[in-house]
Amino acid sequence: MKASLVWASPKPERTIATAMRRCYSTKVIEEIEAELEQKGPVYWKFLLTKAMQDKSLDVLEHFTMTMLVEEAGDPEVGSLARSYPYLRMMRLNASDWLVSLNARTLVELWKDPGAKAFAETFVTELDGKGVCPLFNELAFGERTHAS
Repeated sequence: MKASLVWASPKPERTIATAMRRCYSTKVIEEIEAELEQKGPVYWKFLLTKAMQDKSLDVLEHFTMTMLVEEAGDPEVGSLARSYPYLRMMRLNASDWLVSLNARTLVELWKDPGAKAFAETFVTELDGKGVCPLFNELAFGERTHAS
């Protein structure tokens, strides 16, 4: 199976950090965004770490992505689609699929022994494209930087 990134939310780590800050703040979104820009990626990492430690995975849903998955069999894809309701799959032909998901679903796939290989393919593609390196490191560990 091969995965290619088609689209991902712009600035996913800042988006997750914004969602995390908004949960605990009465500030308007523009103030939160200005604060996050001023404090920079070190602060974003702090907020992402807190979300992962607190299991506040709902904020991860704001980072979405679409992948082209090639050479995936019906049994594997069908099982995943039934098990993960927020994993959207559209068949393109006999073995190729367009798959949309959010980062929370990706984390859940990663934790499932039966779906981890599928998740690893996605994480490797995100990492290879330089998409969300802070999040990848926090959620999936250093191994994402191996390739």
